[in-house]
Amino acid sequence: MKLEEHPFFRDTRNEDVAKLAAHTHIAHFEAAEKIFDEGNPSDTLCLVLDGAIAFVKETPDGKARTISRAEAGSFFGEVGIFTGAPRALSAVAVTKASIAKIERDDLVDFIKNTPGPIEQILGSIVNHLHGTTKHYIEDMLQQEKMGLVGTMVNTIIHDFKNPFTLISLGAQLIRAKHDDAKTLKLCDNIEAQVQRMVDMANEISEFSKGGDQALIIAPVNLSLLLDRFRELNDPFFQRENVSIELQASPVEIEAEENKLLRVLQNLVGNAIDAFDEDATGQVQVYIHDKDDHAEIIVSDNGKGIPEQIRHNLFTPFVTYGKSKGTGLGTAIVKSIIDSHHGTIDFQTADNAGTTFTITLPKKQPKG
Repeated sequence: MKLEEHPFFRDTRNEDVAKLAAHTHIAHFEAAEKIFDEGNPSDTLCLVLDGAIAFVKETPDGKARTISRAEAGSFFGEVGIFTGAPRALSAVAVTKASIAKIERDDLVDFIKNTPGPIEQILGSIVNHLHGTTKHYIEDMLQQEKMGLVGTMVNTIIHDFKNPFTLISLGAQLIRAKHDDAKTLKLCDNIEAQVQRMVDMANEISEFSKGGDQALIIAPVNLSLLLDRFRELNDPFFQRENVSIELQASPVEIEAEENKLLRVLQNLVGNAIDAFDEDATGQVQVYIHDKDDHAEIIVSDNGKGIPEQIRHNLFTPFVTYGKSKGTGLGTAIVKSIIDSHHGTIDFQTADNAGTTFTITLPKKQPKG
């Protein structure tokens, strides 16, 4: 978008815009690049020409919480310009972005001579306050939900402790009396599935408290991880209308194996659940060695992620058109990948499938 095409100038004469443009600096930012920090002077009005901007607040525990966003055609910084207060939030480019920066003195002179922009600014302030209040309320409700989930899961873990113990003990007694390979493998799977259920419950409980997932780091061979995934999820591979392809390069990383299994189980399980019963579904899991990191790709040929939830897919309690599920699965996946200092992204299209791309460092940072 060109500066003169920005909606801020829709009621302004071209010659007035041209005068202001002569004093306006256009800045370009890469994705994730900081535009300004919380507490910086509010000395410019910023018009977003291209890309998206996130406004971030640092919480007491050192985490960065996104409060709101600005897209191309919007503007920000007007409140501080007129109050003299420092920046209340940090601004970070979500994608590649271009911003026109108008200095305070130039803006004041422009407003004095052209009546249109003052209406824009007043309307923007009202919308900004409305959006911030709405976001705050939604955030408080989500925190309350997470607290309830944590309490519920802790109760379930306590109630299931004895049944899980008895199931595990039963498997151990069977193993003691029968030493044939088939029985031993079955007992191993029983104990592994019991531990898997306990780990899943603990994960949800841990996630509900916020912060990074606690990790038990050890060397993980990702090719063997796929073998383990197949063993623990045999029902996935028995479906007549679904084919699952697993391929892995011989790559080893530092990670927690059980949590990576949880990531695969969630993404593959979601893909399978989304297939129509009369459709032929295909899921591929590929693992590649990429210099100092590993790349995990999980793709399917399904209906694609509904457009209504694409922008907040990794947010807790986001679900659409599903008769089951908590809406926590992809949020937990994102939390696990973040805790491993990795990244996860996806591409999707209606009736053309979805591809998740995960990158994980081979070595975890020290400390």
